[in-house]
Amino acid sequence: MKFTRTLPSALLAAMILAACGGGEDTIVYVPVETPAAPVAPVAPVAPVVPVVPVQGTVVTAAQMNDIDLNAIFQAAKEGDTITLPAGKYSFKGPLQITNKKSITVLGAGNGTDLTANTILSFAKALAQNGIDAAGLDTVTFKKFAVEDASGNGVFVNQSKNIVMDTLRTEWMINPFGTSKMVYGLYPVSSDNVKIVNSKAVGTRDAGVYVGQSQNILVANNTVVNNVAGIEIENSYNAIVENNDVYDNTGGILVFALKAPPRFKLAKNIVVRNNRISDNNTPPFVNASGLVLSIPPGTGVMVLASQNVDIYGNTITNHKTTGVLLVSAYAAGEDTTNPTPGTGDKVPYDNFGKGNHVHNNTIKNFGYEPGGAFAIPTSQGGLKDVTDAFMGAYKSFPAVLWDGIVDPNPAVSSGVDVSSGYPLGGDYTGNNKVCSKANGVTPPATSVGVGYENLDLNLFGLLTSTGGWAFPDPTRMNCTITLPAVTGYPS
Repeated sequence: MKFTRTLPSALLAAMILAACGGGEDTIVYVPVETPAAPVAPVAPVAPVVPVVPVQGTVVTAAQMNDIDLNAIFQAAKEGDTITLPAGKYSFKGPLQITNKKSITVLGAGNGTDLTANTILSFAKALAQNGIDAAGLDTVTFKKFAVEDASGNGVFVNQSKNIVMDTLRTEWMINPFGTSKMVYGLYPVSSDNVKIVNSKAVGTRDAGVYVGQSQNILVANNTVVNNVAGIEIENSYNAIVENNDVYDNTGGILVFALKAPPRFKLAKNIVVRNNRISDNNTPPFVNASGLVLSIPPGTGVMVLASQNVDIYGNTITNHKTTGVLLVSAYAAGEDTTNPTPGTGDKVPYDNFGKGNHVHNNTIKNFGYEPGGAFAIPTSQGGLKDVTDAFMGAYKSFPAVLWDGIVDPNPAVSSGVDVSSGYPLGGDYTGNNKVCSKANGVTPPATSVGVGYENLDLNLFGLLTSTGGWAFPDPTRMNCTITLPAVTGYPS
């Protein structure tokens, strides 16, 4: 008889050997495999992504005080993001950040709604900065506001790779009569600086100021109710673009002054595609210093600067002029014994060279000149010039140049210096000062002239050795090609 049975493999082997000895009935044991249960298909396993811990500190509302927040800033490590909560918080002194690399200070927003924005108030502080920072490398300040800082709003010194994004600095109550905020957003002596998407209001000097720095981008900001709106001073390689600048004393300034130690020039600056309007505000009660030289009602002012390209801007409703180009003599900044700077080793230059104003839209200008143009000549002003011009032509022009050129024959020719002043002559090549191809709407009281340019020949007028050239003076009726600005942050 034959039958099948399932047995363990060791027992099976022994029985097979016994069976081989013979016998009438041969019993054959055949191992039978138990059928395996069907296996469900295995879903593909996603690759394991290593979890990288993110350094950072989420600051609580209870920590938003001088002691705790300064301690958090001091303890920040490379790569940290310090997140500030929404709300309005009062501080008695500056918040200090020094010698930090690759950190971000991030708030909830720069508006005025306390539930959705981060507001740092210094109304009860002493005369100090709000944010006071130095020695930084690759640091971002983003999405918060600084109010009522009796000094500067956000001050960054001797740093590099600095970003100020979606900030607000503001003097909140009657800035024209009470503001103690000198500068709003204020990086100085720094390289690779970007100020974007921010707002500066109510400073007694400049809302956005970048000084003694290089490689600069100032873009997409709103700057209102300051003495100077945006100021680039003694700096190299700057782009100022797509900003809304209005209701300041002067809109956008490009200045080279003799005192700053790092750079003695302002050079390679582009001012383009900005909306500049109604900058007719009288200087604030607390204003002081050279900012008082800005004639109220000036859209753009360039002082003793070189390679400044101004184009694509809309410049509207300015009592004095749309664009004012002056030498150091016009502001009392001239020096006969220039001292080389400590950084670029270039002496201070009294003269503006290579300034090009073109393809701007300029409307409603020059109908009530202010500043030096409203002060009698006997008192150091230019009112006699203003009165004579306004009587003849009814309005100052869209672009005004003091007409003072460098007597150095290496950069100009045919200069008459018999009176002791650099009179007459003209620059050659790209050192020229040019204004051409601007879309200028003549004033309603136009007497039929173009009103684009006025070459004052200031020393000639003041010494009775020459007069202004108008309209379209030969020296200004030109175009130049300036070198491209490179190196600024993208």
